[in-house]
Amino acid sequence: MTLFSPEPPYGLTAVAAPATGRLTDAREVDILLVGAGYGGLLTAIELAEAGARVAVIEARDIGAGGSGRNHGQCIPVFRYLGSATLPEKGTGLLAEAGAMVFDRIARHGLRCEAVQKGTLSAAFNDRTLATTRAAQAKYARYGKSDRYLDAGEIAELTGTRAFLGGWVHRDGGHVNPLGYARELARLALSLGIEVFTDSPMTAFTRRNGRWSIRTPEGEIRARTVGLTTDAYSTAAIPGAVTRGFFPLTSYAVASRPLTTEERANVMPSGMNFGDTHHDPMFFRIDAAGRIITGGLQEPGRGRRFDYTAAFMTRRLSRIWPVLAGLNWEFMWTGTVSMALDQTPSIQRLDDGLWALSGWSGRGVPTSAALSVAFARTLEDPAAGRDWWPQRQPPRVIARALLGQMVQLCRGPFNQLRDRMEG
Repeated sequence: MTLFSPEPPYGLTAVAAPATGRLTDAREVDILLVGAGYGGLLTAIELAEAGARVAVIEARDIGAGGSGRNHGQCIPVFRYLGSATLPEKGTGLLAEAGAMVFDRIARHGLRCEAVQKGTLSAAFNDRTLATTRAAQAKYARYGKSDRYLDAGEIAELTGTRAFLGGWVHRDGGHVNPLGYARELARLALSLGIEVFTDSPMTAFTRRNGRWSIRTPEGEIRARTVGLTTDAYSTAAIPGAVTRGFFPLTSYAVASRPLTTEERANVMPSGMNFGDTHHDPMFFRIDAAGRIITGGLQEPGRGRRFDYTAAFMTRRLSRIWPVLAGLNWEFMWTGTVSMALDQTPSIQRLDDGLWALSGWSGRGVPTSAALSVAFARTLEDPAAGRDWWPQRQPPRVIARALLGQMVQLCRGPFNQLRDRMEG
C-alpha cells in the first residue's frame, strides 16, 4: 500500500493558531457560543462588533473539526436560495455569501491563502447545457454572473475542450480552511472575545434567568447560549440539535504539487472547477500547486487510498492528459451534517438556548451568511425572524443508518446514470 498522510496538508502552510487555553474558572458574559468553528467564531465576531460581551468554548483545538478539514472551496451556490420560505434579508445574505467571505478576509488582513477568481461550472452534454444555463440565469438575476460562456471561452479558462459551455460565479474562490479558522480566532480575540480551547461542554443548567455551562475545569454563565457544534456535537449537546440531520463522512485527497507544465495546462484561470455529472467532480489548486478534490465516502473511494488515488488520476487525465502521471500524497476525512431539505436551521431549544445546525455542506460561504442571521437572532429573537426562519427541522429517523445507505448507494447509482448518458 502506498504511504500517504491521513491529515490534510493545510497545517504545512497555515498561520499558527493564536494562543488560547482551557477555561479554568468562572466567567460571566452576555452570550456564549459553544463550538469554535466558522459558525461559532463568525457569530461571536458579529455579536462583539455590535457591542456584546461574548465568549466561545471549543472542545479541541481551533480548526479540529469540519472548519479545518473541509475542501477549502467557497462555492456560493445554494439550492435553497430564492426559496419561498426565506425572508428577504436571508435571501440577500445568501446572495452575498461569497463576497462576505472575501470582504472580511481583505478588511481584516486574514492570512489564509485566499484566492477569489470565481467558481466555474462546466457542461459536458445537452442535459447539462440546460441545467447550467438555468443556474447562470438564476445567479445573473442576483448580479453574480455576467453571461453564459461558450465552449471556446470555457476552454480558455480550463485548458481543455472537453466541455460545451458553462458559467462562472464571480464571488467564488478558495482558502486554506485551517488558516481561515485560525485567523477568525485571532480576529475574535482582537475584538475582546474570550476563546477557550480544550474546554468541552459537559453540562448545562438554567437558573435565575441565566444559563450555566460547565466544562471539565470551569463554568461560564450567560443570558443566551448558541450551540454551533453541528456534525461534531458530543453527547452533552441536546439531542434535538442532531435529530434534524444525518451524518455523512466526506473525504478529500491532495496531490503532489503540479509541475510548471501541468499548472499551465490545468485550470490556468485559477478558478475552482466543478462539472455537472450526476457523479460530480470538483477541485481547486492550492497555493502549493496541489489539486484538492474529494466527495462523499463510498465503499471504495475515500476508504482505500490506492483505489481512490488511481480513480482520481484516471478521471482527471481523461480531461487533462498532462495529468496522466499524477500522484497523491494526502487523504483525510471529515463529517458533514445533511438536513433532509438541505437547508440550515436556526432552532430554539429553550428560553435563551439556540442552535445553528444542518449546514449540509459548503460551510465556507454558508457560515458567512448564517452567522449574521444567528447573531441577530441571539440578540433579539423577534428581529431574528426577519433574517432566517426559526424552526424545528424535519426529524431524521434512523440517522446513522440513513447516512450509511446514502454513502453505500449514492456513488454507484450516479456513476450508472452517467454511463447511461454516455
